Amino acid sequence: MYRQVVVLTLVSWCGASPLPVRVSPKATHHERLQAAHALLKESPLIDGHNDLAWNVRVFLQNKLHTFNLSSDLTQEKPWMNSPISQTDLPRLKKGQVAAQFWSVYVPCESQYLNTVQLLLEQIDVVKRIIAASPRDTVLVKTSAEIIEEFERGRVASLMGMEGGHGLASSMGVVRAVYDLGVRYVTLTHKCHTPWAECSERGPQPPNTRGLTPYGKDLIREMNRVGLMVDVSHASASTARDVLRTSRAPVIFSHSAARALCDIERNVPDDVLSFLAENEGIVMISFDSDFLTCSEAASIQDVVEHINHVRTMAGVDYVGIGAGYDGVNRTPTGLEDVSRYPELFAELLKDPSWSLQDLKKLAGLNLLRVFRRVEQVREELASEKPSEEIIPIHDIDTRWPCRYKFASLDDLRT
Repeated sequence: MYRQVVVLTLVSWCGASPLPVRVSPKATHHERLQAAHALLKESPLIDGHNDLAWNVRVFLQNKLHTFNLSSDLTQEKPWMNSPISQTDLPRLKKGQVAAQFWSVYVPCESQYLNTVQLLLEQIDVVKRIIAASPRDTVLVKTSAEIIEEFERGRVASLMGMEGGHGLASSMGVVRAVYDLGVRYVTLTHKCHTPWAECSERGPQPPNTRGLTPYGKDLIREMNRVGLMVDVSHASASTARDVLRTSRAPVIFSHSAARALCDIERNVPDDVLSFLAENEGIVMISFDSDFLTCSEAASIQDVVEHINHVRTMAGVDYVGIGAGYDGVNRTPTGLEDVSRYPELFAELLKDPSWSLQDLKKLAGLNLLRVFRRVEQVREELASEKPSEEIIPIHDIDTRWPCRYKFASLDDLRT
């Protein structure tokens, strides 16, 4: 199938370790791209973050009578006119995406107001989008189901909740979102929660650097129920506290390396090393602002961030979380979800990447983390649900009109 300049040893994704990939210096881009397609046919590609659902709210107010994810949205209004419309099922299939985490996001402005309502509406719209395309995608809730759908040829759809403010500081909401199918929670977005510090520097200071004691209780409850803990958008102090607290591996669903782009939003080297001890994963964002601290980036910049995480943490702890439909400026060569094979063709230039390494990057690392989170849930099955309530002093100093009571006894008085 391939000329002699490209030598590949393909094995089952769960089989024995293969020989390293060897690509001749004379291999053409077309030949490397063929090799990338073969690799992604053999082993699942899992993307950790996509913001399409919020765009559906912005453009259509969650009304789906004119929307179908199986359509070619590049030919349909209003999507064809939007620079951040980068996703539909035809392009996901062209990009050989096996599993996609859809972000269920609510804005920081809703904190202390209607955040849980908005969250439920976003969960609802994601489920309805998926249900409308049963031939092409299905909602899954376990790591095993990702593999089952990969073998069937459908895109496995999962939900990740972006912004811990959507939990309303409630253990009950933690449990409820898991029951609704959410499988990770990004602890903060661009605002502090009462119990966790975000990476943004705004006029309102956090309650504490990192996690409060109640925040640590929330992490342990997420471990108990089986929610992956995501520290993209969290401050480095919060990430360090989470890594010390979590009994399961931690994820960065869409982040990049601070050593290459020095912004608070990116992951510093000491946290990358700490993450390896935790056996978690950094899933690299394709946002130019995170890659180069500028409006312009290229596929080579993505490769540099992947390689930096591999150097600092190890090849077992890096993945892909592009952030399409929330990325205002995509790297040249990775303009939408159809372009993932181009990334692997680029990586095939580097003989230090073995076939098995590339499979780990594509999805096996995330599957390992997901399985371990599920195992921790099983190990903690005998523990009772947390009934902790956030202390009043964590919230009423800034919001004196809200959360006046912490128990029914306080309400009665």
